Amino acid sequence: MKILNHKTNESKAKQSSIKSLCNQSPYLIINTPCGVGRYKFNRIGYNNNDQLLLEYRLIHDDKYKDYNVIEHNIGKYYYLSATQVLYAFKYIASS
Repeated sequence: MKILNHKTNESKAKQSSIKSLCNQSPYLIINTPCGVGRYKFNRIGYNNNDQLLLEYRLIHDDKYKDYNVIEHNIGKYYYLSATQVLYAFKYIASS
């Protein structure tokens, strides 16, 4: 993931809005291919195609027993697109 310094005003506004949302609700429970884990918002960046990515860091939480398996197979970080994060927040809001 890379951080770009030269962004348009529109992309800065989008990034600021998404970052504000993630800071207000920084935790997500994510069902990964290796199990369910608790993640905390870490930062915003861009992939090689200059698409916005949100980086979440795996949190050790005794309620989610798959921590070691997830960390070993996937690593401590999980990357989501802005669309995926907004979908997750929409799901949380409607439940």
